[in-house]
Amino acid sequence: MKPLRVLSLADLPLVLRTLTPARWDLLERLRDAGPLSIYELAKRLGRDYKNVHTDVTALSKIALIERAADGRVSVPWDVVRAEF
Repeated sequence: MKPLRVLSLADLPLVLRTLTPARWDLLERLRDAGPLSIYELAKRLGRDYKNVHTDVTALSKIALIERAADGRVSVPWDVVRAEF
């Protein structure tokens, strides 16, 4: 059995400001698809590359998305919990 990976975030206001509906959709799509380039993610979302790049950067800053050495991004978490 694969171990459960949990990300706990202490700054709930930052999480709430960062997680827009479009970013939540991005996270769900990326979680389901597995690691993708930002270009491929934008294509699958039907969104502009620049906007997706901006969203990925914001989500990376709060550790909801990880970037691999090859440039692909992924959502490695099974559970994300924010507490205050």
